[in-house]
Amino acid sequence: MSTQLSHAKINLWLRILGKRADDFHEVDTLMAPLSLADEITLEEAPDGRLDLECSDPALPTDARNLAYRAAALLRTRHAPARGARLRIVKRIPLGAGLGGGSANAATVLVGLNRLWRLGLSESTLETLAAEIGSDAPFFIRNRPALCEGRGERLSPVVFPQALPVLLLHFGFGSATVWAYRNLHAGAVGSPEQAAPEAFERARHAFLTGRRDVSLDDLLLNDLEGPVFRKFPILAIAREFLASCPGVRGARMSGSGSTIFALLESTSVAPKVEKRLHAKWGRQIWTWIGATLNS
Repeated sequence: MSTQLSHAKINLWLRILGKRADDFHEVDTLMAPLSLADEITLEEAPDGRLDLECSDPALPTDARNLAYRAAALLRTRHAPARGARLRIVKRIPLGAGLGGGSANAATVLVGLNRLWRLGLSESTLETLAAEIGSDAPFFIRNRPALCEGRGERLSPVVFPQALPVLLLHFGFGSATVWAYRNLHAGAVGSPEQAAPEAFERARHAFLTGRRDVSLDDLLLNDLEGPVFRKFPILAIAREFLASCPGVRGARMSGSGSTIFALLESTSVAPKVEKRLHAKWGRQIWTWIGATLNS
């Protein structure tokens, strides 16, 4: 038996560059894992069955669940007749743009590779993860990375230090498929819209090793357009967070519906959280933590 942490992520930037011939979208995104994590327990099942339990009754525990699909795929390709019992304790909100389902799938691949003593490389696991979802390969190594293609081409990025983060979630999800369908991306290689010059300069500087880049210039998300039109409160929340003292920048993560803020320090987080509760009440979900920087 083993227990693994399945970490959430945020997208510091997410550019949609166009529609691909395979109906996916070409993306350019910088993803960073968070200390926020689900917990997955994996145990060998001598009877060869795959069983999944989850602390959140809203999640299916059959082949509709990405973690179950990952276990089934690994068994089919590399471990016929092996079985496992999986239990997921959910802490990452559902449909939140934090990659919870993809992270669970990748964590199961890594965990079962160890439990079943398969000896598969991280590259092999990333290839399997790409069959589960575009974000899933990122979570195999679980470190900051530039993700290109449909998200499966990874280039590790080093953050000089962990970044303090605050997350805000209103309790409803945002469907990834819907967000992309309503983006109206053009042909392959045709940007949906031009990125601001400040972003392009900051992106180039950051990826070439400079660390004096303004984080606010790096924060960009092309999916905010359709998602904010559908859920105007998210636009209001992003503007409100960005205006709070001690916040370096705020954006939506992935396809939403989480809004994140990068903070000057962890010491300002309680004050920002207090302002959020004063505006929207205690029913909102907030989390304070940091990115993982290696």
